[in-house]
Order: sequence, then C-alpha cells, then structure tokens
Amino acid sequence: MTVRPQRSIAAFDSATAMLLALSRALAERPFEYLGQSPITAPLVYASRLLPLPLRRRVYAFVTGSEGLPPRRLREVELDQVAAWAVHQYPERQYPAVVVGSSNGALTHLYAACGIPWLPQTWLVPVRRRWADPDDVRGALDFGVQHAPPLLRSNATVGLHHMHDPNQDALSASQMAYFRIKWRGLPPAYQHFLTHRLQPHAPIIVTRDASTWPVTRVTDHHVFQFGAQGGMSPDQYQALPGAPETSEEVAEAEWGFDDELLEHIRAYADKHDHPVVELRYHHPQDPAAAVADTYAAWLRRHDIEPRRLLVSSFIVLDPWQTVDTASVPYWTYFPTSQGAHALSDYLDGHTFDEIGIMLFSHGTRSRGLAEVDCWQQLANRARRRGRLLAVERSAFPADFSTFARYTPALRRLPRARRPQSPLSVETALLGLSESERISVLG
Repeated sequence: MTVRPQRSIAAFDSATAMLLALSRALAERPFEYLGQSPITAPLVYASRLLPLPLRRRVYAFVTGSEGLPPRRLREVELDQVAAWAVHQYPERQYPAVVVGSSNGALTHLYAACGIPWLPQTWLVPVRRRWADPDDVRGALDFGVQHAPPLLRSNATVGLHHMHDPNQDALSASQMAYFRIKWRGLPPAYQHFLTHRLQPHAPIIVTRDASTWPVTRVTDHHVFQFGAQGGMSPDQYQALPGAPETSEEVAEAEWGFDDELLEHIRAYADKHDHPVVELRYHHPQDPAAAVADTYAAWLRRHDIEPRRLLVSSFIVLDPWQTVDTASVPYWTYFPTSQGAHALSDYLDGHTFDEIGIMLFSHGTRSRGLAEVDCWQQLANRARRRGRLLAVERSAFPADFSTFARYTPALRRLPRARRPQSPLSVETALLGLSESERISVLG
C-alpha cells in the first residue's frame, strides 16, 4: 500500500503551496487559506485568542502532524507525487513550461504568462515528536536511520535532509525535513511536456544557484544544518553540535541540482524544444525584476500600476494580484535581508498604495525583521500603506494571518485586467534586463 501523493509531501512548503497557487491562477481562481479547506479557517483565526506559549505549542503540533511515521517512508512513491502535480493544471497546451527551483516572485510571473511550473524539489515531512531542535547530532542520526527505505523506493532522487533550529524551531520539534530533488525527469513530467507543451515551445529551467555546506551521508543523501534565512552557514557552523561539513551542494529548499538539467536538455533535443535557463544566486534576487516586468505588462494594457502587493514566503495569491491590478513584490521570508531588498526597490519606485503580508513562523529567529520595520516600508506609499492581515502584537506568532489574508485580499477593489497574457518572450526580455538574473539560451 502506497502513501497518497498529497500525504507524502508537506502542504506548508514552498513547492506545494506555490504549485497550487499557480494552478489555481491558471484556472482564474484565488489561492485561499494556503490551499486548505475554508472549514478550518475559523479555528486558525481563533488561534489569536490563545496565550503565546500555548499558541506556539499548538502550531508546532499542527505543523508536525503533517509528518509521516518513519515506518511509512518505504511506501512513498515520488513518481505519484509528480503525477499529482501535473494533474493540478488545466488541461490545455501551453506556450512554455517551467521546471526547477521554487520562487514566489517568478510564480507571479508564470501566472501573468499563463504557464505552468514543475518543481524539482519536494518536502517529505517525517514525524519526530517532541524532539530538541538544538540536538543537531540527534537530527543527523534520525536521518541516517530512517532515510534508506525512502531512497530505496525512489532511485531517481537525491535527499537533502535539512535541519534549521533558527527559523524552523517549532516545526523541527515535531518533524524532520526530508527534501528530495529530482535528478532526472519523472515519467509524469515527461508526459506533461509531450502532451501539454506547444510544438517548439521553450522549456524554461529556473536555476537558483544557492548552495550550502553539507555533511555527506551516502551518494544520494546529504545533511544540511541551517538554511537560507537570517543566518549564514558560518554562523550555523559556530553553534554547539554543528557537524563537520564535507562539501557544498545545492541548498535544500531553493537550490537547483544541475544533474536534472542534463536530462531536460536530452528530452528537449529529442523533441525539438529550446531550453532557456534563468540563473540567479538567491531566492530574493528575481523579485525586483518580476515587479518591473509585471508593471510594464499592466502599462501596455493602459492600466496604471498604483498598488504594490508584498507577499511573504507562501502567503501569496497570484490570481488576486492579477484581479486587483497590483504589482507583486515577493519576500522569501520576513527577514532583514528581505526588508532591505524591498527598501532598495522602493528607493526607485513609488506607489499610491502598499500592502504588505507577512509569514509567521512562530519564533523571534536571528535575522527577523520586526513588524515596525515592515510598517515603515508600507508607510512609503503616497496615499495608503498598511500591513494586510497582520496582528502587530502577535507577529511572528500571528498564525491567524493564514486565515485572515484571504478576506483581506477579497476586500481590495477589483480592477480591469489585461486583455491578454504577458508573452513569454516579453517576460524573458524583462528579466534579462536585471543584473541579478542571467537569461541563457
């Protein structure tokens, strides 16, 4: 008996959430409640009434409940996850298909172009109740013990076991993060490219060149201590219990494993499709170029972009962004680095309105930008700047935002939408004008 595809992967992860958000946008539907049932929204909203220690404990337990019991890892078939992913998209032919790294900014651009994205990386959450997030050795040993059955059942993936006690302290107390990366094109992806990609249309590969030092366990298994966010690899290595690292490889969540590119090129050559690479070095890098390209698309349809809508990690909604004629600016996490990037963007751009959404992960992690910082950025609007669906006193443990961002976006005024999608060629040209993105091919 195999584990159902949706049970095999984490819902509150960049790949799953962004794929669902994009697939709904391509069907002209909003991404509500992070893709969860609206029936749960009142419970999520009510979490704001809980005392902080209990609120954090409930969040840790709920996120940890996504984890699979380790004994069931042998029953995970990742080819079925790939088949589930492609079936989320409307059944039509597309002028391009994207394969590769997760990126929220680019997800908004794909929505504007009307094209799908197939992730290289998925998160398989593994149950590990009431673990000590600071016990790095224990986390490593857990992976060594429980990863082999998953890898034996899925020969075409690499496992990046990620452990981050800084940003993921609550969730890491309840589950292990087994991130898998396709090293070849799974059959469902190949079938999708064959039947859903227009003749001679490009396959676009998003190559986030983020890397991280790791401890090699086996040929297909590495352990990554730390992650992209508020701390550098050197800062993690200075923490007690940090394991010795042996090499530097693609970062677990965002980085692209180049082995997949060889298989994409082989497929493209055989089926007469050009390959276009989008290469950048950090998940935050595409945000400004996407915002500018998106704003130019609106202007070409005589729609003046007056509102900047700032999203945060998986708190995003590509269709609501289109439907309100907002310009999207995505921050990978509510960190100081993300805030500085937004500030730099606003140095050269002005908007009548700025609305900022924030992802809450529950802890005052190192590198977090406090709520006052985000409010100051919102205040740079000419007329109205505000934090959307954010309870200032509760952030970064403001879990009710996961329910409240949906009605907050519904209340934004609707606007005239562009009459035609953003062309893939124009989108690529816009990205190529950025110093932070290389467009190759």
